[in-house]
Amino acid sequence: MPATFKFSSGELDTGTGLVLAPGLTTAADVIKADWRPLDGHNGWNSFAISELVFWRHSFAVSVRFHPDRLALIDCLWNDGSIRKQDRSATEDDLLREKKTLVKLIMKEAQTTPAATSLGVDTFLFNWGTVSVRADPRSMMVLLTIAYSS
Repeated sequence: MPATFKFSSGELDTGTGLVLAPGLTTAADVIKADWRPLDGHNGWNSFAISELVFWRHSFAVSVRFHPDRLALIDCLWNDGSIRKQDRSATEDDLLREKKTLVKLIMKEAQTTPAATSLGVDTFLFNWGTVSVRADPRSMMVLLTIAYSS
C-alpha cells in the first residue's frame, strides 16, 4: 500500500499502520514498525527504511527524534535520475533533479515555495517546512520535512 503525505497536517501515513506525525509518533512506534536504528548523538535518535512510496515515487526515508519528539523526516529520492546515473552525473544534473522534485511538490501541495535559491527551495506550512536541497558534495537531492516546536 502506498504511503500518503498530508500537507494540511504534516502527517506521513506509511501505509503499514505507522503514521509519522508531530506530537503523536514516538521512537518506540518506529522501532515497533521495524525501522532500522541509525546513529544517536546528543539526544538525537534516527531510524530508517529503504523504501517508502508516496507521490507515485520511491524514497529512502529516515526519521529523527529529539529526544523523543519527531523533529525531521529526510527523504532521499530513489527514483531520481542522479541515483540511476554512474559517477558521471554533473551539478547541472543535480539542479535539474531538484527542480523536478520541487515541481512535483508544487503540484501535490498546490502551492509555491516561500523561498527559493540555487541550493534549496522551501515550502512553509503552519506545522513546519518542506525543503528540497541539492547537495553537490554528496550529489544527492534530499527532501526534508521539518516540524516546528
